[in-house]
Amino acid sequence: KGSGYEAAKVAEDIRTFFVKASELPLIDPLLFYRSSHRLLERLRTSYPVDIVHTNLPLIPSFAVPNNLGKALVSTVHSTWDGEANAIKHEAFNRLNMNEKIVRLFTWVLKQFEHHLLKRSDRIIAVSEYTKREILKNYEIPEWKIKVIFNGVDLERFKPVEGWLKAKLKRELGFSEKELLVLYVGRLYSRKGLPTLISAMPSVVKKAGNVRFIISGKGFRDEERRLKDYVKKFGVEEKVVFLGYYPDEKLPSLYRAADIFAFPSIYENMPFAVLEALASGLPVVTTKVGGIPEIIDDGRNGFLVEPFNSSKLADRLLYLVENPAVASEMGMAGRRTVEEKFNWKRIVKQVIQVYQEALD
Repeated sequence: KGSGYEAAKVAEDIRTFFVKASELPLIDPLLFYRSSHRLLERLRTSYPVDIVHTNLPLIPSFAVPNNLGKALVSTVHSTWDGEANAIKHEAFNRLNMNEKIVRLFTWVLKQFEHHLLKRSDRIIAVSEYTKREILKNYEIPEWKIKVIFNGVDLERFKPVEGWLKAKLKRELGFSEKELLVLYVGRLYSRKGLPTLISAMPSVVKKAGNVRFIISGKGFRDEERRLKDYVKKFGVEEKVVFLGYYPDEKLPSLYRAADIFAFPSIYENMPFAVLEALASGLPVVTTKVGGIPEIIDDGRNGFLVEPFNSSKLADRLLYLVENPAVASEMGMAGRRTVEEKFNWKRIVKQVIQVYQEALD
């Protein structure tokens, strides 16, 4: 934050350049993109570039100079059309600033997105669902698109023995006898947190030892509104809002938990679900976007329809009341990420795309 550029060498063969910007709403992204463009223009005189790899939808086409490298590869994590559809029924005054911009300027954002996709020599979609979104919204040749899942660090996120889980619970201020249901993610409308909160009374009524942990940050008063919603249902003592939780501490948070709940309305390939599975947690999440490509309903987790708080509560209660099943699902989830979402495997796939883009 501030002004100017800063470069830091973070590894022997990796140099990272940080673009500093202000924190002014609306203006900050534009300044950031303009500064990025200038920095990249300057860097290309010192660093001959083979591959330019961008991540969509957040990077607009004008942030990346034309002919910057020999090839352009873009990874699509979600689409602006999908983001807009996820919040189209939400009251405008309930949206945060970013969501309001998406609602009001979807067509402009889609133009930027389309332009960068057309410029790309290869496109990586993080799920089959994402690939279908791209083909539905834009006239992009299918041969350009390769599906490569997001990955998870299996060394950072891994299951723990029961005694260590109990220790981690105590360190977080919980009793080792409490059963912790965890949510990790931003406090945005499309994350579906009101559905999870609506499900809480049914769960705590039958399982008094359950506590819910909500970890994540939102815009301005979003956390306050969610806390008001919790208060409306009379479950304040059963819910803990952690706010932003440092990335380096996240593995311990997952390890302390017993069940992972993720009631999102729109997702393509959520890292939080992969991290929970890698940590050996049974997952209860929604049947939306690319999530069914991760979760095999009834094997490594449960899928419910979005907005269905009753079904969500039923599935959470089932895991609470059947710890052996929950443990078995957790182990199945770990096997899932080891087989399909291991970064070592995914890196090989990305390198192959790089080679194809250069050929």
